[in-house]
Amino acid sequence: MREKKTMRDARSISQRTAQPVALKTWVKTSRPFTLTAAVSPVLVGTALAGYEGTFHIWTFLATFFSCLFLQIGTNYFNEYFDYRYGLDHAGSLGAMTVIFKQEMTAGQVLGGGIFCFVVAALLGVALIFAVGPEIILFGLAGILIAYFYSAKPFKFSSRGLGDVMVFLAMGVLMTWGSYYVQIHHWSWSALAASIPIGFLVTSILNMNNVRDYQDDLAVNKGTLPVRFGLKFGQRFHAALLFGSYLATTIFVISRLLPWPCLLVWLTFPLAYTNVRSVLQATERKTFIVGIKKTSMLHLVFGVVLAVSILLAIFL
Repeated sequence: MREKKTMRDARSISQRTAQPVALKTWVKTSRPFTLTAAVSPVLVGTALAGYEGTFHIWTFLATFFSCLFLQIGTNYFNEYFDYRYGLDHAGSLGAMTVIFKQEMTAGQVLGGGIFCFVVAALLGVALIFAVGPEIILFGLAGILIAYFYSAKPFKFSSRGLGDVMVFLAMGVLMTWGSYYVQIHHWSWSALAASIPIGFLVTSILNMNNVRDYQDDLAVNKGTLPVRFGLKFGQRFHAALLFGSYLATTIFVISRLLPWPCLLVWLTFPLAYTNVRSVLQATERKTFIVGIKKTSMLHLVFGVVLAVSILLAIFL
C-alpha cells in the first residue's frame, strides 16, 4: 500500500513544471560528504607514481576531476533511480528528497547526472590522447559501474552487489588507474595500495546501508544488511575499517608498500572510536553521524597514506 502511494506521489511530482534550481540545491544533491570517495584513491595512486619518479600535473588534474564528476554523477543517478523505482519517499534518510520536496524535478536530477558523466567522459578523452587508447577501458568500466549501480537491468545496489562494485570502482579502479595514467605499466604496489582504500570506501556505503536498513527492508532493496541482518552490517563495518590497517601492514611487511605507510596507524584512534560507536548503536542518528565520520576517516587515511608514500622518497 505504501509503495503504491509512493509511486502515485512520484508520478504527481514528476508532472510539475521545472523551475530554476539554486546552486546550494545542486551541491546538496551531490552529497559533498561522500566525495572523499573520489579524492583519496586519486591522491594515493598519484603519490605512488611520484614515489617511482613520475608526476604529470595536468594528467593528475584531469584524472582528479574526471573521478570527481563521475562520483557526483553517480550520486545524482542514485537519487533519480531510487525515486523512479519507488525506493525512496519524502521521509527517506538516505536520499536528499529534493524531488519530493519539489526543490528539483526528476528530469533536472537526471540531467545533472548526465552532465557530470559527460564532463567525466570529456576529461577521459583528454587522458586517452595523453596516455593511450587503453584508458577507454578504465573510463568505460567506471561509467558502466556508476550508472548501473542504481539503474536497471543490473541495479547492483538492490542486489547486494553494491559493496563489491564500489570496492572495484572507487578502490581498485581509481587508485590503480590514477597510478597507471602517470606510469603506463602494471604495478602490484598500486594494486596493494588500492585494497585499504577500497575497504574504507566500501565502509562508507555499508554505513549508508546500515542507516537505511528499515527503509530498504520495507521496499525489499537487497543490500547486505537487509540480506544478512543489521548486526551483520555493524560487524562488517568493523571488519572493513580494521581490515584497512591490517592490509596496509601486510603489504608493508611484504615490501609492496614502503615502510612509512605504517604511519596510517596514527589515524587508528579515529577508526576505533568509529567502530565502537557503531557496534553499540541502537538509534539511527548514530549511523547518520557514523557515515560522516567514516567519510572523514577515508579522507584522512588516504591523505596520510599518500603523504607517507611521498615521504618514503626521502628516507
